[in-house]
Amino acid sequence: MPAATPSQIAAPALALLQIEQALVGPGTELSPLARLVGWRLNVLSFCAFLRGLPVADAALGKLLAPGFATFLSQDFISLIAEEEEGLLPLLQRRLLLGDNLDDVISQLSDEHRQERELARTLAAQCLDFAGGTDADWPELCDALTQFAERQRRHLLWEDATILPLARDRLSAEDMNRWGADMDRRYRARQPH
Repeated sequence: MPAATPSQIAAPALALLQIEQALVGPGTELSPLARLVGWRLNVLSFCAFLRGLPVADAALGKLLAPGFATFLSQDFISLIAEEEEGLLPLLQRRLLLGDNLDDVISQLSDEHRQERELARTLAAQCLDFAGGTDADWPELCDALTQFAERQRRHLLWEDATILPLARDRLSAEDMNRWGADMDRRYRARQPH
């Protein structure tokens, strides 16, 4: 099989960048809920990538580890922050008697705290591995694939409980306020 040319290698990365750029930044025509769903799809794609790691060797792992660290410490943490600071507080204000979702939201927030800490730990381990020995690869690979499976289950649970209610209950005013806050948080995360 012939070696890939640079343009063949760059094309998937450029496509992913185009998708990310369509989802972020002030001025997008998407609702904040639609943008959040897009970011969640990005996390699912990342998790699918992580679940494929057991077939990768340590050399490939070293090459990918800094990118994993960046995703875990920035993109993933930003998604959780948007859910915790944007979606969940708005949704809690729109719950009705009988919705019985207070416990679900509380559990989601607990999981978000745990996952945020785990993501930071894994990001540090990825950076350590990138500069360390290949002996750590099986353990790191296992930790990343477990993280991916936890995220997949967590996102599916949110998809079944939180997102349908958000689509149904959040008003245009909620969306406008959330969109303005989302844009402010996005700008604050950008390097100056």
